[in-house]
Amino acid sequence: MVRRDVAGAKIARAAAWLDDAAIRFGDDVDMFANDRERRDLAIFYLFLAIQECVDLAAHWVADAGWGPADDAASVFDELADRGAIVRDLADPLRGAIGLRNRIAHGYAMLDYRRVHREAVAGLGALRAFLAAVADAAVI
Repeated sequence: MVRRDVAGAKIARAAAWLDDAAIRFGDDVDMFANDRERRDLAIFYLFLAIQECVDLAAHWVADAGWGPADDAASVFDELADRGAIVRDLADPLRGAIGLRNRIAHGYAMLDYRRVHREAVAGLGALRAFLAAVADAAVI
């Protein structure tokens, strides 16, 4: 189980970044794609939230004494394999890692419509993960 103090601080940060990202992504993909400042802030906040979720997952695995995951995406598989989260949650979280990697390695060449579509679809999985961590840490 992830330590309560670590989880509480990280969940609060990740949730705030998700809220900030969601507001800026909005429902209108054209507005998002054509407003550079809005787009860049949304993507940055999403990147931070995804990274915080990866860090939380790694803490959870380490605190439970399980072996280290092979990479950032497989840490969610480790949690699912151990029954800490449901498999149906691990798959979209792996997808979030793919989006995070595209943001980190190709920021200037992103397909903003695709980012919008994936981000809006993935926000729920990230929030569900934070809720799972909060439940496990009894927050």
